[in-house]
Amino acid sequence: MKQVIEKLLDDFHLSFDEAYSVMTAIMQGNASPVMISSFLTAMKAKGETAQEVAGFAKAMREQSIKIKCENPDVIDVCGTGGDNSGTFNISTATAFAVAACGVPVAKHGNRSVSSNSGSADILKELGVNINMSPKTAEKALNEIGITFLFAPLYHPAMKFAAPVRQELKIRTVFNILGPLTNPASVKKQMIGTFNNETARLLCEASSYLDYESLSVICNNNQFDEIFLEHETNVFELNDQMEISNYKLTNEDFNYEKVKTENLKGGSPEENARLLLDVFKNHKKNGLFHTICANAAMSLKVAGLFTSLSDAASAAEEAIISNKALEKLQQLIQISNS
Repeated sequence: MKQVIEKLLDDFHLSFDEAYSVMTAIMQGNASPVMISSFLTAMKAKGETAQEVAGFAKAMREQSIKIKCENPDVIDVCGTGGDNSGTFNISTATAFAVAACGVPVAKHGNRSVSSNSGSADILKELGVNINMSPKTAEKALNEIGITFLFAPLYHPAMKFAAPVRQELKIRTVFNILGPLTNPASVKKQMIGTFNNETARLLCEASSYLDYESLSVICNNNQFDEIFLEHETNVFELNDQMEISNYKLTNEDFNYEKVKTENLKGGSPEENARLLLDVFKNHKKNGLFHTICANAAMSLKVAGLFTSLSDAASAAEEAIISNKALEKLQQLIQISNS
């Protein structure tokens, strides 16, 4: 560990294998808090490379608790958080719309990072048992096509780094590793993050891991969801490990612009009410269209559609027909069984 820290302080990058080894040491409790703190600070000062992020992610994956999905097309829809937008839990609602279109979703999430309510917070408020066992979570994924994987339950080895992170109170590489460490070993994923540089980094890192299709998005160089007011930057990885970069606007989904400030969330209770307003009352407001736009991009990543406007229409139908609501109700039931 000492040699690695010195290397970082001298502004040298780590190889994939070096990154993998140092994260394995941390995850196995073989690094002191002082060493972990020094490593994280030195890494932040130098800046992470794609190979480093991929090596860290591989080590975290190997130390995590896993679940199996019988369907190889399982997808995750999540964000890194950290955009300080305070917006509604878009990716959480998106997960149910995507599952209602027939694509299994292993939603990997945690409590709030950048808003008043993270995915775990709103799901708990809606009645989902976020602490369901891995066995129950796996059953949900294979029987109803959606599950929630509460990150702290699946990454027990994080206990060695967690106290250091809490005391440092700075953004470190751990803030972006979560999406790359899904316990269901998804091969397809849509990830949102807080700036374009990190979006590119995560997409490049994913090319060293075993993905088949992945898109990392960032809206207006600050938000980790697709919003319809400003352009969304997309970094896309295909099954040939080729990365492309392009922009999306509201017109790609055949939608009008929606002011981002109108998508502000609140407490878990308020966000649960907003979600049910869309799912149960079919309120076709800006939130409805924003959820459908994010679902459309996820369905494209899953390989179900090539046209985003067609995918958005399918997501609309999934909500209006109550199929998205039914997925939520099924998850509530099975998670508490």
